Amino acid sequence: MSNKKAKKICGIIAEYNPFHNGHKYLLDHARNELGADYIVVVMSGDHVQRGEPALIDKFARTNVALTEGADLVLELPVIFSTASAQYFARGAVSALIHTGCVNTLLFGSESGDINSLRTADFNSDNMTSPTGRHADTPSYALPNDILGREYLAALRFFKNENIAPYTLKRIGAGYNDIETKDGFASATHLRKILLGSPLEQAPLHEYMPGSQLGILEDYISENRLMSTEAYSDILQYLIFKRISDEIPFNDIFDIYDDLSDKIIKNAHSFNTFKGFIQTLKSKELAWSHISRALLHIVLDIKKSDVNMITSDFNYCPYLRPLGFKKEASELLTLIKQYSDVPFISKLADSKDLLTEAAGYFLKKDIFASELYRKKSHICPGFTSEYRMPIIIK
Repeated sequence: MSNKKAKKICGIIAEYNPFHNGHKYLLDHARNELGADYIVVVMSGDHVQRGEPALIDKFARTNVALTEGADLVLELPVIFSTASAQYFARGAVSALIHTGCVNTLLFGSESGDINSLRTADFNSDNMTSPTGRHADTPSYALPNDILGREYLAALRFFKNENIAPYTLKRIGAGYNDIETKDGFASATHLRKILLGSPLEQAPLHEYMPGSQLGILEDYISENRLMSTEAYSDILQYLIFKRISDEIPFNDIFDIYDDLSDKIIKNAHSFNTFKGFIQTLKSKELAWSHISRALLHIVLDIKKSDVNMITSDFNYCPYLRPLGFKKEASELLTLIKQYSDVPFISKLADSKDLLTEAAGYFLKKDIFASELYRKKSHICPGFTSEYRMPIIIK
């Protein structure tokens, strides 16, 4: 068998929420232009960086990714998938590094210029607010450029020189555009259409690969499309329970004393998850930050959890595949040979493979997904995470 250096193994970091033509364009570029022998996608699980549950679950999105060109999909732990750009990028890049064999990182950006992303004034290490906390992204920067710079910063942070970064200029609609362009629509636009926004009902087949539409059609026959509103009742209960027990919220990741006080002060006006974000929003507190903070209450993600996973596990306690292609057996062999963290292909084996501390973080992921599945599944009962099979194409 060829050694790992003879293979070009490209890493892509994604949410696919939902998968659209722009994502397909990036996968095709990795294969056809960069000459990738294998493509490894590190993908958010059932909760995403906007501080929301994903529109459809991680297994359906994995199915699309494998159908459209990925060879292996690894789950990004929920602590990082629901975090600000710096943590999101470091968690995902660390997973790629710990495969031991990924040697290329490809990402989309508005600029399409890797050198400008390397040398831009933007510096994530200096992105702090007047109170000293990590701030949300600057208003002058565009979303994919922000993440691109964070990916490059993460490679520097981990002092990694084995992964070569490449960027591809984003084409068509912008990140948050609600207009389509040249056969491309943003994920934001597609989510609004699918969730029943009064936007013009565009023909989705023009902006999504056919596999996405087919999988989506099958999925919604048994599941609801998810949004934060599905968690309104849980969030309200947890807020009032903490207030009743006189427990502040400042142990929760992304919640500082001022936000904790504001949650307590305004709890009586809670109506829905989204409505409460609007109540708490201010010039100092961005919508995305509040949404992540409230989701962390629901998922019980604490500052101590983040401190432990970053310091004790170098941002990567394990690798968990959600799906792979049959013909990618060589890739799996390379990862098992060169990775320095456990590869959890069967949850039933995790107790034997993980330390108690690493197992704690896997339980966080499982809890988050079981909660998601309970809320999204239409029929009574649902399949436990422990019984969900890996997608094999």
